[in-house]
Amino acid sequence: MKIRGVRIPAGVLAVTAGVFCFALVLVASDFFPSGNPHVYFQNAQQCLKCHLSYQGKMEPTRFSTETDAVCFGCHRKDSLGRSHPVTVRPREKYWKMKVPPDFRLDDGGRMMCLTCHTAHSAYLSTVKAYPKQVPISSASSGGPYYKTLFLRRSSPTKGWQPLCSGCHEEM
Repeated sequence: MKIRGVRIPAGVLAVTAGVFCFALVLVASDFFPSGNPHVYFQNAQQCLKCHLSYQGKMEPTRFSTETDAVCFGCHRKDSLGRSHPVTVRPREKYWKMKVPPDFRLDDGGRMMCLTCHTAHSAYLSTVKAYPKQVPISSASSGGPYYKTLFLRRSSPTKGWQPLCSGCHEEM
C-alpha cells in the first residue's frame, strides 16, 4: 500500500492496526483507575492462577497455596496498611477458630488475601463499604458509586466490623 507516495508493507500496516485496536480496547475497557482492576479475572485462562484442578477439571472451592503471589503481582505489601496476617491456620491456632464457609482458605488451610477479599465481586457499588467513604466520580448514571474494595463483607454504618466478626466474635 502507498501512503503519500511511500510504500508501506502489509505486515507493518497489520501490526499498526492491531496495536491501534488494542489501545482502543484498553481505553474503552476497565483497565484504568476508573474501571475494574480485576477485569482479567473474568478470563477463564486466569482461573488456574488461584484455583486448583483435579484430573483436568478446575475446582472452584480449592485454592493454591501460592494464590497470594497473584495478588502481590499488583499490590505491594507495604501499601496495604493495617491488614490481617496471611499464612496462619485459624483452625489449628487461635483456639480452633471457626471460619465462615464464605471465607476461603488455601489448600493448606491457611488464610490468604482471598479469605477477606473476593477477586470476582463487583468493583463499584451504590452502597458504602465503610462510613466515611466518599464516592468516586463516575460518568455513569445511577450513582453515587463507591469502591467495594472487593471485601467479602462490609457495612455502610459498621465498616469492616461484619468482616472481622465473621471469625472474631467479640467485635
